[in-house]
Amino acid sequence: MPEQDFTDYIDRIGDRTTLYQAVAAHTGAGRVLYPGSYLDLTPSHVWPDVTYLDADTRARKAFQGPDATTLATRHKQYPQHPRIAFVPGDYTRTLTELPAAQWDLVISLYAGPVSEHATRCLRPGGWLLANNSHADAGLAHLDPRYRLAAVLHHPSGHYRLTTDDLDRYLQPKRPPHPTREQLHTTGRGTAYTHPATAYLFRLHPHTRER
Repeated sequence: MPEQDFTDYIDRIGDRTTLYQAVAAHTGAGRVLYPGSYLDLTPSHVWPDVTYLDADTRARKAFQGPDATTLATRHKQYPQHPRIAFVPGDYTRTLTELPAAQWDLVISLYAGPVSEHATRCLRPGGWLLANNSHADAGLAHLDPRYRLAAVLHHPSGHYRLTTDDLDRYLQPKRPPHPTREQLHTTGRGTAYTHPATAYLFRLHPHTRER
């Protein structure tokens, strides 16, 4: 039962609606791309146009059925009808088949080095929401095309976005910062002196597809 699959998954990982609300308010993003989404449908509560991508057959069955749109319509916070697209497959390969520079925001949460494969899909000046679970925040930090624009914390079950004192974030407890190759080898995020729950990066407005 796909609708129950979505709600059970959100119950398990926690409701990220306030995370996405904070990001939406700060970025004004319209089209969202979510590689490695599994069953996290909550972006469609906040944004009317979301493309999900996952290799899991359970995610494919759930997103390609009618229940995803029905559930998003029930919880949507915008006037238009939700547009939900789903791309099946491994994002390290299938993202190369998507059109370039078409999305305003990429979500990378607990899914690996999404930014290295999805940046081509972002419009210049677009946004990347990443966490440190599989080092993608660190990889974006090392990528000269990105700059840290905000961080998000999760006190008392509610996400809070801040742009204050950004220089203190992404500073390793044991300098120097690991290289891209080291992050790929370990597959783990770096221990930072001031960790955040998630990091919001801005793509340089003059970035071209590569």
